[in-house]
Amino acid sequence: MKQLIALTAVLIVVGIGGFMYRNALEHPATGTPVATACTMEAKLCPDGSGVGRSGPDCTFAVCAFPNAEDTAIGIAFVVPAGYLANPEAIGPDETLRAVFDKPSKGEVPHSLIIRRYAIPEGKTSDSVILANTMYESSGNMAKSIKEFKPVIINGKTYQTVVLERFEGQIHSAYYLVRTNDVLKFEVLEKDVDWTSPKLVIESLPEHKALQSLLMTLQSS
Repeated sequence: MKQLIALTAVLIVVGIGGFMYRNALEHPATGTPVATACTMEAKLCPDGSGVGRSGPDCTFAVCAFPNAEDTAIGIAFVVPAGYLANPEAIGPDETLRAVFDKPSKGEVPHSLIIRRYAIPEGKTSDSVILANTMYESSGNMAKSIKEFKPVIINGKTYQTVVLERFEGQIHSAYYLVRTNDVLKFEVLEKDVDWTSPKLVIESLPEHKALQSLLMTLQSS
């Protein structure tokens, strides 16, 4: 008799436990996180590595440095070796998106700079480029798009120009036209023998660093 009562008690406990377990699965408590199975797809980073989805929202993980991304304007790229982001250089100028510095021989570093200019309604990309191109030695503005040299890098066409060649510094700019805006990529290179008649600006190491960045540029 005692064994029968004990067996009946065990069956009741098991039944209640099973009911509670099933109820918990079908009606999870408010605020209790529910595990989410993310898809196995991967996002390709500019340097060729990949990241998967993770977290409760299954968003893609951030690509590790030297990859850099500006989701607000839809670009990603690889930061050239030796350069680090300088967020303190980003001031109230809303066109300025990023500054990367690399030590030079002097106190002022080499710099790579990225700017974005919206194309206003009724304006052309050429007019935006001209309005934002000043030759620094003279202070004169560019007057014609013919003053620029088109260069194709990884299938994208850039309008290029040298803004300054003075006192050991070369300042060059590459403009990329998109549907609604123009991106400006600049390189300020120090320690240059700027008076040399044999100087080929495109062969300068920091100029090549900018070109290497543009080779990896992903733009949406």
